[in-house]
Amino acid sequence: MSRVRVRRWTVGLVATLTLLSVGLLYASSTLLAGAAVPLVYVLYGTLSGVPEGASVRVTRAFDRSDPAPGEAVGVELTVTNTGDRALPDVRVIDGVPEELAVTSGSPRVCAALPPDGSTTVSYEMVAKRGEYEFAEPAVRLRSAAGGERATATVAADGDRRLVGTNTVREPPLDDAVLPRVGTLPTDSGGSGLEFHATRAYRPGDPMTRVDWRHYAKTGEFVTVQYREEQAARTVLVVDARPVGRVTGAPGYPTGAELAAYAGQRLYDALERSGITPTVTAVGLEAEGLDGLVGPDGLPWVDGNGRNRTAHAERVFRAAQGVGEREAGEAPSTAVVADGRGRPGGPTDSTGVGVGVGAGATDPDEERTNRLLARLPPDAQVVVCTPLVDGWPVDFCRALSVRGYPQVVLSPDITEGRTVGQRVGSLRRNLRLRRLERTGATVAGWQLGQSIDHALRRSLPHLLR
Repeated sequence: MSRVRVRRWTVGLVATLTLLSVGLLYASSTLLAGAAVPLVYVLYGTLSGVPEGASVRVTRAFDRSDPAPGEAVGVELTVTNTGDRALPDVRVIDGVPEELAVTSGSPRVCAALPPDGSTTVSYEMVAKRGEYEFAEPAVRLRSAAGGERATATVAADGDRRLVGTNTVREPPLDDAVLPRVGTLPTDSGGSGLEFHATRAYRPGDPMTRVDWRHYAKTGEFVTVQYREEQAARTVLVVDARPVGRVTGAPGYPTGAELAAYAGQRLYDALERSGITPTVTAVGLEAEGLDGLVGPDGLPWVDGNGRNRTAHAERVFRAAQGVGEREAGEAPSTAVVADGRGRPGGPTDSTGVGVGVGAGATDPDEERTNRLLARLPPDAQVVVCTPLVDGWPVDFCRALSVRGYPQVVLSPDITEGRTVGQRVGSLRRNLRLRRLERTGATVAGWQLGQSIDHALRRSLPHLLR
C-alpha cells in the first residue's frame, strides 16, 4: 500500500506565517492571536493520517453464474474494514472489464467504516458471450483531514470471472417430439413405417404390402401405402451482414453477435439430438476463413464433413468477431432514428430503403442466389437474423417458392424508448408477420428472456 502526503493546507501555512509576520512587525496582539486559527488547521492536517495497519476486504458476488448475451447481471460489492481503527474515508472502484457496460448503479463506493464495519454497493451490467475476468478492485484510504492517502489493489473474494453462456447443457426437448432423427415426413405415400393410405393392387407390388385382411373380407386385392420419409438436411444460415452489426444501446451485444450466439446454441442442441446441421454465414466474405470459403465467397461447413464441429465454431466465432469489432470501433452505435440499422443502402417495402440505383448490383440479391445455388434439394433451412432489414424476408420468400421448410430464429435488438427504436421495432414486427405469411416458423427472442424459450419453439419443427 503506497502512502502519499497531500499538501492540502499550504494556504493555511501561508496565512499563519503572514499573520505572524505582520503581527510582529506592527506589534499587533490581534493579528498574533488570529494566526492561531490557520495554525490549528495546519496542525490538524499534519497530525491526521491513515492508521497504521489499516486493511479492507472486498467481496464480489454475481446474481447469476451463466447469463446469456444481452441479459442483465447484478453485481454486489461488499467492502469490510478488517482493522481495529476507524477509517474515515474509504473509496473503492471495482475492476469491471472494459468489454462490459454498466447499465445501472455504479461500481464505485465511498464510505466511512468503523472497525469490522462494512458497506455494500450494487450495480448491473450487460452480459456478453465469452469469459471476462474482473481486475482487482482499486482501494484508496484517506485521513480525516485528507492530508494523507494510501492506495492499493486488493484481491476480491467471491466471484471473479463472468462466463457468458456458450453452449447448452441439455437440449430443451420437453416439448419436442422426435419420431426419427434425421427424417422429414411428407404427404406422399411410399415406403415407411406410418400408415398413409391404401390403393388398388398393381402387378409388381410386394406381397408383404398386400392387405390380406381386406382380401379375406371383400376378395379384393389392395396395397397398403405408408407415409414416405425423406432424409432431411438442416442448414443453419447466420446473418452477419454489416446492417446487423448494430445495437440498441452502447455496451449491449450487436445483432450479428446475437445471431451467431443463437446459431451456435441451436447447433449444439441439434447435434446433441443426433442431427449435425450444415453451417454457413452471410456477411463474412472478407473474414479469411481459410479452407471454409468456396468460390462463391460463402463459408460452408458440411454436416457430414471432417472436423465439422471445429469448423462450425470458427464460423460462429467469425460472425461474433465482426459484430464485436465494429461495435468497439463505434461505441455509440445504435438503431438510428429512421428505424434502419445504418443510414443508406437498399431497404425493403416495410420502410428499410427503396432499392439500389439503376444498373447497380444488389449485394443481398447476390447472396440469395449464392445460397439458393448451394442448398441441397432436401434441406430444411434455419435463418438466425436480427431482422433489421428486409433481406431475410426476401430470402425466406425465395425458399418458400422452392418448397424448402424454414425456421427463423430472431433476437430483438430494437427494444428501447427512443423514437427511432420504436420505429425500428414497428418495422421489425411487420417483417415478422410477412415471414409468417411465407410459411416460415418464427421464433423471436427478447433479450430479457432466456434463449431456451426460442429454442423450444424452433426445435420441434426441426426434429420431427
